[in-house]
Amino acid sequence: MADLRLAALAALAGTLWVVALWRLGVTTHPAVLSWQRLARLRGLAGRRSLGERLGERLPPLRRLRRETDVDRLLTIAGRADTAGGWMLHTAGTAGVALAGMLGLDELALLSGSGSGFPPALALALAAGVALLAYARLRRQASERREALNRAVADSLPQLAAMTVHHRLPAGEALLLLARCQHDPALRETLDRAPGGARPTAASELPAPLATWSTAHTCDVIGRVYEVPSFIALGAAIRRVTERGLSAQDVYTGLARATYAQRLAEARVAAAQAKTLIVIPMGLMIVPVLVLIGAPLVASLAGIFAR
Repeated sequence: MADLRLAALAALAGTLWVVALWRLGVTTHPAVLSWQRLARLRGLAGRRSLGERLGERLPPLRRLRRETDVDRLLTIAGRADTAGGWMLHTAGTAGVALAGMLGLDELALLSGSGSGFPPALALALAAGVALLAYARLRRQASERREALNRAVADSLPQLAAMTVHHRLPAGEALLLLARCQHDPALRETLDRAPGGARPTAASELPAPLATWSTAHTCDVIGRVYEVPSFIALGAAIRRVTERGLSAQDVYTGLARATYAQRLAEARVAAAQAKTLIVIPMGLMIVPVLVLIGAPLVASLAGIFAR
C-alpha cells in the first residue's frame, strides 16, 4: 500500500511539473514568447481561456461551448445582467422550488398522511426550473436575433435613398433609421456597440470598437449576434467605400436580394402550414367515426356474445 501511495504521489508531482513547464512556456521558442508578450502589451492579443484553446483543437467542443455560452446569449438577448448574475438568479429560483417541494413533503410527513412524492421529484423539479430558464434565455436570444435581421433588412431601401450621392454616411443613416423604428432592438444594439458597454461579451467585442469603420463594425456585430443582414450590410458598405460603387445600386440590390430570400422563406413556411393544417382537420374526423362506429361495434359484440 505504501508503494502505491508513493507511486501516485510521484505521478502527481510529475504531472504538476509538466503543467508548470507548459504554463511557463519553457518549450516555446524565445522569439514566439517575445512576440506574444509584445502583442499583449500592445493590446493585439489577449490570454485566452482553456476552453477557447481546446475549442481550436476540438471543433465539436467549440460548437458546444458557443451554443451554451450564457454570456453570449445574454448579449444577443440585449439583457444587461452578467452571466454570473443570471446563473445566481437561476440557482436561487431552482433552490426555492426545491425547498418548496421538500417543505410540502415535510408537511405531509408531519400531518401523518405519509410522503406524498419521492424526494427525487424535488430534484427533478429544480432541474426543470433551471432548464426552463435556459430555454427562455435561448428563446429571447433567437427572437432578438430575428428582430435585428428583420430591422436591418427593412432599413435597406431607406438607406439607399439617404446615402445617394454621398449625402449622408451609411453609419449615421443607419442610426437615424434605427431611432425611427418601432422595435428598439436595432437602436439599442447600435447604441451599445460604439460605447463598448459590454466589450468582452463572448470574447468577440473588443474595447476599441468606436475606432472601427462602419463596415467592420457591422461585420463584427453580425458575427457576434449571428445576424446575416448585418454581415451583408458590412460587405455592401465596404463595396461602396473601398471600391467606389454606387451606393444606390449596391443597397437597392441588397434589399432586392434580401426581400427575395424572405419571400422564399415565407413560401416554404406557407407550404409547411398547409401540411400542419391537414393534421388537426384529420383528427376532427376521429370523434365522428367513434360516434358512428360505436353502436355498430356494440351490436356486433352483442351478436358474437350470444
